Amino acid sequence: MKKKELIVKSVSVEETVRFGKKLGMLLSPGDVIALEGELGAGKTTLVKGIVQGLGITDRRVVKSPTFSLVHKYKGRISVYHFDAYRLEDTQEMLDIGSDEMIYGNGVAIVEWADKVSGCLPREYLKITLTAVSESERKMEICGYGSRYDKIINNLL
Repeated sequence: MKKKELIVKSVSVEETVRFGKKLGMLLSPGDVIALEGELGAGKTTLVKGIVQGLGITDRRVVKSPTFSLVHKYKGRISVYHFDAYRLEDTQEMLDIGSDEMIYGNGVAIVEWADKVSGCLPREYLKITLTAVSESERKMEICGYGSRYDKIINNLL
């Protein structure tokens, strides 16, 4: 499947949140966002912006669900925020009922998606975050499927 790509640079936490908010405003029920990147790359910071764009106004509510594995937020669309960091494989992700949330009517955001790629649908948006410096981040956005190509076009 041909993919559409975009590279975005952010020079601050606030800029990463703003980009996430813009992305969140473009999302629809059933969308899946796969986040990849090392510890401290800014995945959870990006999620804070995405949920703002989905109508969740209290950014403090967003925390990495490392120990609970999934958090649900209610906005204009329900958001399921997964953290697969502690999981060994796709089966562990499926064991928590992730498929019902990923293939449901909310927006699913999966941090450490590369660890559980077997849970992802055929079409999704992958964002790889890289820490360039203390404050600068590079976000590589790849769309798999025409729905996500349109989102990327709207981010340009």
